[in-house]
Amino acid sequence: MTPVSVLKILWRHKVSMITVLVLTLAAAAYVFFYAPRSYMASTVYVLVTPRVPSVEEMRTDPALAAANSDNPYLRSADSSLITQVMATKLSSTDVVDSLKAAGLSPDYTVTLPATTGAGQLIRMEATGSSPQLAITTAEALGQHLTAKLRDAQKVNGADDRYLFTALQIDPPSKATEQFSSRLRSMIVVLIGGVILLFGAVSIARMLENSRAARKDAADRAKPVSRRRRSADRNAEPAAVPDEDGKPGDDSAAAPRTVEDRKPRKYAVAAVHDSPFLLPQHELQDLTFEEQRSDVPVKR
Repeated sequence: MTPVSVLKILWRHKVSMITVLVLTLAAAAYVFFYAPRSYMASTVYVLVTPRVPSVEEMRTDPALAAANSDNPYLRSADSSLITQVMATKLSSTDVVDSLKAAGLSPDYTVTLPATTGAGQLIRMEATGSSPQLAITTAEALGQHLTAKLRDAQKVNGADDRYLFTALQIDPPSKATEQFSSRLRSMIVVLIGGVILLFGAVSIARMLENSRAARKDAADRAKPVSRRRRSADRNAEPAAVPDEDGKPGDDSAAAPRTVEDRKPRKYAVAAVHDSPFLLPQHELQDLTFEEQRSDVPVKR
């Protein structure tokens, strides 16, 4: 099927096409201007590596030497390990459940931007139906980060001097509207409208073909009228060729009258002891002598 044939089919069913197009455009306009909007607020934290006391400091200060320094993340050679652990913990279901219980938005993302200095960056983006909801959710995520960071490092009872700390460097002061969400919704509506358009045209074609089939069946089943049967009965038959192979004259091909179609009566005339059949009306025209004579009658 070529694009030209598709356009012809659409134009043939232009009523259905225009109706679906108007409804689709109205729905897309409503989604773009009046549908619920989403706002996003973000915050960035940096995980600062603790300052470990030197040997001289611990020698001069016995309290530093007695402090518990058993922090598993501080002993790791990979400085980004603590940030990866925090991103995993913030994406857990208990954080989502706690946000829902507090009436906040559970739609958020946690990413790890580029590393700078001795710390690691963690970026948290929260999305809400209003600017205030997005900002409050981002602040709650920062509180969850601080709490989980401390709990993860306290697994062996490490002293606070040996713990990573979360420092907020970009607070969620403003939420921005996400136009991409409205555009996605509008695109979905337009795609649905295109599918509905071809579906409506297909249904219209099916109904049209069904009506045409019923009409053809009714025309075939319609009885022949009396006038047509009479015309067929009185139609002039085809000319019958004569002995020379030429078509006969009009008198031979003329339709028989009612009198000709009546059954004829025949009588037997003896001609040289052989039966010779003559029509009854021709036998009546013979004289009495001719009827009794054995000589064939010539006329």
